[in-house]
Amino acid sequence: MNENTMRSIERGLAWCGPIFIVTFIYGFGYLGHNYPPPNMMAMSSLELVNDFYLPNPLISVGMIMCATFGLFYMAWSCLLASLLRNQDGSLSALSLIELAGGTLTGWLLAFCPAIWAACAMMAGELDPDVIKMAHVMTWYIFDCTYMITTFQMLGLGLYTVLNKRQTMFPEWAGWICIAIGVAFMTLVFMPFVTEGPFSVSGMWNFWIIFTAWLILFFGVYNYYVLHYLYSTPDEQERASGVVRPAMAAA
Repeated sequence: MNENTMRSIERGLAWCGPIFIVTFIYGFGYLGHNYPPPNMMAMSSLELVNDFYLPNPLISVGMIMCATFGLFYMAWSCLLASLLRNQDGSLSALSLIELAGGTLTGWLLAFCPAIWAACAMMAGELDPDVIKMAHVMTWYIFDCTYMITTFQMLGLGLYTVLNKRQTMFPEWAGWICIAIGVAFMTLVFMPFVTEGPFSVSGMWNFWIIFTAWLILFFGVYNYYVLHYLYSTPDEQERASGVVRPAMAAA
């Protein structure tokens, strides 16, 4: 594959990031009526079905949209991993951790909405207790497997901070990435509370954590990925921190 073709593919993958953000916010937030999500831990099965699912028929459309475009996050994460190179050009362990975490996060962003879509489409046919069980279980999977994304962010953040040769990403972005990844740990409180900042719709566990993840992590890194990929080949070589054999020998 020639260099121009590869550059076009990488730029296309980089735009998977903005596409993911726009479609997921619209599908999950607006169509899915998760602004914030219903406080399921404080609701009965009938309340969840009658007050959330049945009055909002577009939830299923929004969740199927998320199930489709959530995997764009996976494609973006694969591109990001390919940029995290050691000095000799090889992929580091931190690159592979970012890759694995990003791939599994992409799967999570598609798998969970697909189950919520099923809940929405069958809310009037199945017993409300079954709907609530599926709804709550899926939120447990969505939130309590946070370590998948935390590992991705730790791998990326540590690479950014520790690799002093690369200038693709600023050091401050790496520290923010690490901090947000660690902050995800509060999601473990979600199953055990019915109100307050750590509930499923709480100020911290929903608004602050996920807004920080979307803007301060994903938005920031996507900006620098696009900036890197639209720079000249010479600028990319300098920013990557990779030393070619001829340069190393000199």
